[in-house]
Amino acid sequence: MKTVKQPSNPKSHKLHKSLFSHWHETSWIRSKPIRQDAISGLPFSPELVPLASHPLIVADYQRWITVLGYHLLAHLQFTTLLELSHVNPVCSALAQGKAPILLSTQQRNDALKIYCDEGGHALFVEDFSHQVEEAFALNRSVVGRPSFERVMEKIIAENQTQLSSELIKLFFVTISETLVTKVLKNIPHDPEVASVVREVINDHAVDEALHSAYFRNLFPLLWAHLSAYEKEKMIHILPKLVWAFLSPDRQLEYSIIRRLGFNAPDAEDILQEVYIPEQVALSVKQAASPTLKMFEAAGVFNIPSACQIFADYQLI
Repeated sequence: MKTVKQPSNPKSHKLHKSLFSHWHETSWIRSKPIRQDAISGLPFSPELVPLASHPLIVADYQRWITVLGYHLLAHLQFTTLLELSHVNPVCSALAQGKAPILLSTQQRNDALKIYCDEGGHALFVEDFSHQVEEAFALNRSVVGRPSFERVMEKIIAENQTQLSSELIKLFFVTISETLVTKVLKNIPHDPEVASVVREVINDHAVDEALHSAYFRNLFPLLWAHLSAYEKEKMIHILPKLVWAFLSPDRQLEYSIIRRLGFNAPDAEDILQEVYIPEQVALSVKQAASPTLKMFEAAGVFNIPSACQIFADYQLI
């Protein structure tokens, strides 16, 4: 991303009011400990894991608890990778003024606070990952690489002659930071989940609420800065970015099922029974609702082709 000398809207940065005025008192990295209590309770909310409801999994407690354990480990590893490899490079660029829009000093400093937060998140979830592996006898190699990275690489490769990879990554992070998942919303309040798990997830969720607000304010500035040509191209990418972040990771699920001892055909059958396309699409659409409203407020759907493109992805 190259530094921009003039803002697309000279008044926009003056309207920014820092959301981080109490950051030193509330952020994890400034005020909270690494959680190290024993895991007493479920590792994950069963209702957030469709695989955990399959009869062949429910019938065997060890399989069931192992599935929940792997979903916790996968969430933690997803967090580490997302923060270090995707969010922080973008926050670094924003903090250094290397962005398509001109940000105020306060906006750049807030991006730097997010950078610190995300590094902290990677620290405490990585520490906790080792504890989870030991507690549930898990093998980290089963988790593998999250599907969103493979999707991102494909999107960038398909558009490399039309849009810069830095711009696509910036929009992905802006979108992912506004998609507050059910994991962050639900697990801290699930009494069946181990208290230490709830605390770890809540530490992350509290910080992410501020990050989400920051990027919701940033998105309309980014969108307004795009040329008409860039908007036409980005319209085709935005729903893909939403799906990349929210859709089930079938490769992960397949690896977990195989780890439980099922053969390949049975694993495929279980996946087909657990993930009904219509139900998956509805779940993604519901989870994306705040971000879709952000798109609408920014004028994304004013592009003539936008509604049809998003409808093709079952998002409207």
